[in-house]
Amino acid sequence: MDDPVAKKAKKKGRSSPLKEQLNLSEEKRRELEDRVLRLAAEFDNYKKRTAREFEQLVKTANQNLIFQLVDVLDNFERALDSAKSAKDFDSFHEGVELIYQHLRELLAKEGLEYIEAVGKPFDPHQHEAVLQVEDHHHPQETVVSEIQRGYMLHDKLLRPARVVVSKAMEEVTAKVRKKTGKRKK
Repeated sequence: MDDPVAKKAKKKGRSSPLKEQLNLSEEKRRELEDRVLRLAAEFDNYKKRTAREFEQLVKTANQNLIFQLVDVLDNFERALDSAKSAKDFDSFHEGVELIYQHLRELLAKEGLEYIEAVGKPFDPHQHEAVLQVEDHHHPQETVVSEIQRGYMLHDKLLRPARVVVSKAMEEVTAKVRKKTGKRKK
């Protein structure tokens, strides 16, 4: 089933226009296929390179912070060594206080913030209520004391403050009445 037009064109020494178009299209397809394969290989290499770079970044991300913390560690070692030889508690306390202040400043520089809790209204997004107590001096749902400090790191909650929260006196007496069955006179 050969094309009679193509046969005639071949006999005359030229190919048919359809055959030329087909050859051009086939060549274009091969070029596009080659281009797609090269782009796929480049993209695969890019993914591998960025994965290696990310892995390296994770390994060294906190290098500066760790380097600064090593200074704090050195200061603690010096303080402990001096405490062994000198029995002056006030000097030891003062040294530890300085180390503590240095550590807080270092962490604040890295974005760590202390969550103010005592005297503030209870906020479940920043506080974890560990206990409720009746308190005459604070309004209901107010943080009375802090058991463990909470911290934010760059406006993100790192650890909630563990707190004691006040509750209303009426709530306490109502619970007592319910348990005992006594009515208010």
